[in-house]
Formats: sequence, C-alpha cells, structure tokens
Amino acid sequence: MPVFNAFESTNPRLKKNKPFSEGATAGTAKVSGRGAKSREELKMLGERNGWTDQEMSPRDVANLSADHYLWFESFFPARLEHASEIQNNGRLNAERMPIWNARRMWEGRATPEEDERARIAGDTFATRTPQFARTMENATLMVEHMKLRDFDATEMSSYFTAFRELTEQGKLIVAPAQSADQYLAAHAELHDHRTPPLIQVREAKAAQTAKHFEAAANSTAKGTVVNFTDYAADETGYPDYPSKYSFRRLVESLDADSYARRLKDDPQFAAAIDKLNNDNT
Repeated sequence: MPVFNAFESTNPRLKKNKPFSEGATAGTAKVSGRGAKSREELKMLGERNGWTDQEMSPRDVANLSADHYLWFESFFPARLEHASEIQNNGRLNAERMPIWNARRMWEGRATPEEDERARIAGDTFATRTPQFARTMENATLMVEHMKLRDFDATEMSSYFTAFRELTEQGKLIVAPAQSADQYLAAHAELHDHRTPPLIQVREAKAAQTAKHFEAAANSTAKGTVVNFTDYAADETGYPDYPSKYSFRRLVESLDADSYARRLKDDPQFAAAIDKLNNDNT
C-alpha cells in the first residue's frame, strides 16, 4: 500500500500551508485498510489502545498511524493545529535567522570573532577589486547599503553584491583603470622583497672567498717556513695569469658550493684567487 502523511492529507487547515519536510515525515504510518471510521469507532479504538490527550510536536504528528491521527482529529484537533503552527514557525525562524544575525551585528552586538571576520572580508574585497576606490565616501555608502539590505558583513559575497548594486545605481566613485605596473606600485603587500638567486650566489662566493683568505692568513702567520711552488699556466690563465678574462669568467660561472670545493681541493685555483686579489689591491 502507498505511504502518505496522514497529518497533511486529512487536515483541511493545512491546505495552504507548506508540507512537512522529509526529515519530519520519516516513519509515517501506512493508510488503514479498513476505510473511514465513525466517531464511535474511533472512540472505542482509542480506549482499546490507551490513547490519551497530549501535546504533540510536528515529529510526533508525522509518526502517528492513520487511525491515531483520525482519533486526534476527531477529539483533540487543537493538538494537531498547534503542531502545525510549531512547524511553520520553525521554518520561518530558520529562514529569518541569517537576517536576525546580520541585524544583530550591525547594531553593534557582534562578537570579537565576527568583527575580525568582517574586517578580513572587507579588506579582501577591496584588494581583489581594483575598481573600488578606497575613499571615506565609498566606504560609507557600502556600509549604509549593506546595513539597509541586511547583508552579512562577515561574508565576502555581501561586499561584491553591494558594490555591484551601488555601481549599477551610479552611486559609487569607481577608481580609474590602472596598468599592471601602477597596480603593483600601489599595493606594497604584493612586492617581492626576497634576494634574487643570482645575488645570493654572488654573496655566497664573496663569503667563501673571505673565509678562505682568513684561513690562509692564519696558516701563514703560524708557519715558520714558506714554500713556493711554480704551477704551469693553463688555458684559464691561472696560476701565472689569473687576471685573464677567461679565468674571471670561470670564477663567475661557479656556484657557491663549487667555488668552495675548488678553493679546498685545487691548490692552483686557490693560488690564482690569491694572486687575482693581490693584483686588484
């Protein structure tokens, strides 16, 4: 047999009301197969089942069997009407709750967390909308419009909607168009302050060179005998001619790790670096 909601189908006062939600109608009983019952039959059925008058919630009504519902409708219809009012009020409250919350915040009763969320939403909107001129006049218009329309200030969509509506009405002052360079110059938060990789390599080389010279100076000061070794010059120009352009290019092409390794493992390279620096002084 088909399943139906006895509360809705038999109460004439509900014909203009919205039906119960699916969650509230879960478990609704099946239609009685014995047809309509007289008032006397319902009375006897109620006595036999121990049915009594009691306050009913919408869920209680939805869970009534067909006979039990008809019993309430015949003897205590006010209980069914009250349950209907509760459901309708609950649905209305759920629909209006966002509006009430928005009004509460606009009246100055927002929580610190809501204030912070509203600040972040407004700042993010302004950052993402270069057409929005950050003027006191525009800010006042936005606030008044959002308050009048009961917009939630913690939601970024509220700002975009208000901006679109006010722009269409010609009330907002729109910022002039900017090139990419102009926009970047006007937003310091987008500037990249990191050191470029090439500069990092050069600084690392300079640090390694200074470290090498310091170690060499300490070693010379502690030694009592100094040995000189002649190294044959190669195509890079070192050690005899470290000022050659090819040698300078070799030094510039090395990354910090390679540069340090050559200083440590290649005596000719280290000597050429020493000579190059001495020639430059």
